[in-house]
Amino acid sequence: MSLNALPLEVHHMILRNIERDCIPSNAPAAQRLKIILPLSHVTRTFREAVLDYHTFWSTIFLQWPAETVQHFLEQARRHPHPELHVILDPHAAGSANKKENHNRWARFLREEMADIHTLKVKIYVNHRSPALAATLRDTPAPRLIDFELDLDEKQTQNSHIRWLFHNNAPNLTTARIHASAPIPELPFFPSLVKLAYRVTEHNFADLLNMLQQMHRFKFISLKGALRWDPSPLPIHNHAFHTPVVLQSCNWLFIRGMTAHRTRYILSNVISPALNYLDIHERMAEHNNGLLATIFETLPRMPKGPQIEATEPRDQLVFLINSKSLVIRMRGYSFETDWTNFAFADLDDNAGFHILFALIVNVIRAPAQILLVQPVHLHVENSITAHQHVGLSLGINIVDLLLGHIFHAYPLIPMLSFSGNTTPMTHALQTRYPHSLPNLASLRLETSPRADIAVTHNRASLSALKRTRHLRIENRLRLR
Repeated sequence: MSLNALPLEVHHMILRNIERDCIPSNAPAAQRLKIILPLSHVTRTFREAVLDYHTFWSTIFLQWPAETVQHFLEQARRHPHPELHVILDPHAAGSANKKENHNRWARFLREEMADIHTLKVKIYVNHRSPALAATLRDTPAPRLIDFELDLDEKQTQNSHIRWLFHNNAPNLTTARIHASAPIPELPFFPSLVKLAYRVTEHNFADLLNMLQQMHRFKFISLKGALRWDPSPLPIHNHAFHTPVVLQSCNWLFIRGMTAHRTRYILSNVISPALNYLDIHERMAEHNNGLLATIFETLPRMPKGPQIEATEPRDQLVFLINSKSLVIRMRGYSFETDWTNFAFADLDDNAGFHILFALIVNVIRAPAQILLVQPVHLHVENSITAHQHVGLSLGINIVDLLLGHIFHAYPLIPMLSFSGNTTPMTHALQTRYPHSLPNLASLRLETSPRADIAVTHNRASLSALKRTRHLRIENRLRLR
């Protein structure tokens, strides 16, 4: 049977498969054009099916040439109720005809905002546009559900965007706002329940006031700016200050800030319905030592409706990198990162002893604070350098950390390794032959990270199987 003879529903099934396999939702602008436009020239009958397939045409990148944008818009309007998904990245349009492009983009958004469901806009400091800013400020968005505004960090005045959509976007559910200055009316959009918000030195002082209005938000992600000049924390009179209660918040993410800023936020926030807490902080000096908020966050482990306090946390995960350490368990993830950290008054040799002591305390924290003794312990090692250099960990330190891990969690029956597993199995065999007396199985797993070194050592695995009678499973796919 020829392609022309197939019924329309079969054509649409073919197009759905093409969309699923070749045009993911995050496909770049050029890839969408490269795949979609040729499909409309296969056969006359298939062309009608392609032109009728709304999701092909409803995603529009405004940086495309004007005639391409118009072509996609015309096809999307064939649908009686078009649902537009609009993306704008001015850099992709180049620097030619900048003012003309800005006006064209602003005009498109003004005229089509009533049908836009998803809108993602980037505005760079060298692409500032009064027309575009005014459109985002003053144009109501009655059907907008998902909005992302990404202003580069040099724009301390938000490109003069102080409010959004004339404060009229009644169906806005999800917003990702990468801005510097506060947008005070943001919490009052009636349907907004998911917010990802960039925290900077310019809006940090007003952060608690904004969070105070987010009592109905279910998902809150706070991400620190990359550029942040040293500045003191806001000061509150604790006699009159009450914590912010995020009554409905199920997921709270705090990432990319120094530990003392993370601690400031957490010490002023209560989340009684929390199901998942994710902290990724940059290490900071504090009181002649180092600060990590794991000791303050573990007691606040989620106990929301999906987390039963009596249910055992049966898996504990350690991810060891040369300049970071991650701890994960059900409902909780903590990462301390010292990638660009340096002690103010100590050289690296002296500072490393303080760093190592903190890492050991972080490793022990779940056992000491929550009395966690998991059924399954997983350790991933991404380190390949044999010796530590400066504040960067080496394999010699991983050997020591494994001893502290085994000492803190001695009762585990199941152990798994991933990444550079050779030094870990060797250490378990030779350095810690009497640790983990209840250990019954060892599994080598593939890491989800593509950039990690993957090794295993058959000799140490065989020795562990023979001397400790372990059930060993090797799932590694060596590259």
